[in-house]
Amino acid sequence: MTALRPCLIASAALLALLGGCRAPKPKAGAASAESHAPGTTLAQIPAACAAYPAGSPGVVRTFCSGPAVVKLTINGAEHVLKGGSCETSGNIFSLNLGVVAGPGLAGPAPDYVGLTVNAPPGPFNDAALSVHYGGKAYLLPHNTGQATPAGGEFSGVTRKGHAKVSAVFTC
Repeated sequence: MTALRPCLIASAALLALLGGCRAPKPKAGAASAESHAPGTTLAQIPAACAAYPAGSPGVVRTFCSGPAVVKLTINGAEHVLKGGSCETSGNIFSLNLGVVAGPGLAGPAPDYVGLTVNAPPGPFNDAALSVHYGGKAYLLPHNTGQATPAGGEFSGVTRKGHAKVSAVFTC
């Protein structure tokens, strides 16, 4: 047993250095949308797009001040998101609205709608589509819709069929 003791002490020290033995941080602060900003972990719901400045921890890119509007419907509940942008380059159309968050963002994910279609303007199937709303991600690998430089629509069902998501958007 005494031969194992130095190994156990060394293992415990290594875990402490790596953060494995840290006590949880005490909770403090408000749990409102206004209090959530990058670096905080206590907000219960995401804040407005402006609360996530580009370059902040976990903020990859923001699309907050453009003319695009998305009328999003998730399981029958309607939500309106504003401030996105639409771009067309050759046969590629993209819509982005909200905050693209990376793994360094603390707290719930901010709202984001991202659609990329590799087709001429008009109908599409199985576009690259990502929707985050209210701190939840809705992955829609099978989707349909139509997109033009002026706007369009899309719909899909999450992989396990738990949520129906659709939207109408203007650019």
